[in-house]
Amino acid sequence: MGKIYYKIGLIASIVIISGGMLTFAMTWRSIGFIEGFFSAWLSSFALCVLCIAPLGSFISILVNKTLVRLLPKNINEMKFNFIFGLCMALIMESIMACVTTWHLTIASNVNEFITMWFSVLLTALPIGVVISIVLSLMIKPKLQLFWNS
Repeated sequence: MGKIYYKIGLIASIVIISGGMLTFAMTWRSIGFIEGFFSAWLSSFALCVLCIAPLGSFISILVNKTLVRLLPKNINEMKFNFIFGLCMALIMESIMACVTTWHLTIASNVNEFITMWFSVLLTALPIGVVISIVLSLMIKPKLQLFWNS
């Protein structure tokens, strides 16, 4: 039973660290370092952890299954994990940028919202790509072994 708590704690720490960095960058891009920044960041972070992180596990399964179908069967595991990381970064950062933009800004029309969303996405995407690739190449293989134990 102790092993399951360790596994949950490990996943939670990954979500907290990566979600915290990404929502910090997105909040900064959305509203800047104004008075109330930290409360805005914490509310965005809470949305990330409570709503988007659970969604990420389902998206991860779908992306993995889709890539298995689309990519050649003999693809190197490292290449597969790299492509998986890029796909996850693009999808998850797009969703997080949308939620953060919606949560923190007031757009007067759809074009303004899209412009703000794209700006937030471009700010966080490089961070997300690095996090996703590191997770996919270094952590994912170890987690797979760990989950199977």
